[in-house]
Amino acid sequence: MNVNDFSNQFDVLLNSYAVPAGFGSTDNPGTIELNEYEKSLLLTKAQEDLVIDLYSGRNTYGASFEETEELRRYLAKLVVEDREVPITTSANKPLGIDSNSKFFTLPEDLWFITYEAVEISDGKCESHKSLEVVPAKQDEYHKLKKNPFRGANNRRALRFDLSDGIVEIVSKFTVSAYYLRYLRKLKPIVLTNLGNEQNVRDESNVSECELPESLHQIILDRAIILALQSRGYSNKISE
Repeated sequence: MNVNDFSNQFDVLLNSYAVPAGFGSTDNPGTIELNEYEKSLLLTKAQEDLVIDLYSGRNTYGASFEETEELRRYLAKLVVEDREVPITTSANKPLGIDSNSKFFTLPEDLWFITYEAVEISDGKCESHKSLEVVPAKQDEYHKLKKNPFRGANNRRALRFDLSDGIVEIVSKFTVSAYYLRYLRKLKPIVLTNLGNEQNVRDESNVSECELPESLHQIILDRAIILALQSRGYSNKISE
């Protein structure tokens, strides 16, 4: 669907749930009217919720991202890669919880990390030029540090998340770069040019849905449910 299809079908489906009001009653108006901005907000929310469900496994398939070929194809367009070098300036470099800590700035469009590794620059790690990275809890670091199997070792480094899109990598070896693949944030669905006073996720110009055509109807159906719930039609949805 393009944005015109989304807008037109939104109106048709939304009002298929509307029930003409009884005499003297305003509880169930005959039509439900939403402007293009409101519809854009709901469609954007619906597509974001759908991606989260597909990624996490909270979906009708009962499978998370990359467990099936179908799910791979649904989200493949959102997978990008990046290679970051350590932060060296003292202005944005945190203190660190380990003397071997290195800090990296994550991409601004990052949503979920799907793969990560670090490149090793010294000759101390003879068997590997790169190590897998495992996310770890900050309050467990001292326990992990003493554990040769769960802590930073010859095969893995640890990642700790900080504020402002910065991660701390702890490794036994000198880390020269941080490589990651991730699901990037979606562009919003914006049905019309909104002007300077309104925007959806900082976008005010027309923006098409980036997900495959096979998911468009699901997004639309979810947006309709959100619209009905916002207008107090929850009982009608469950019927």
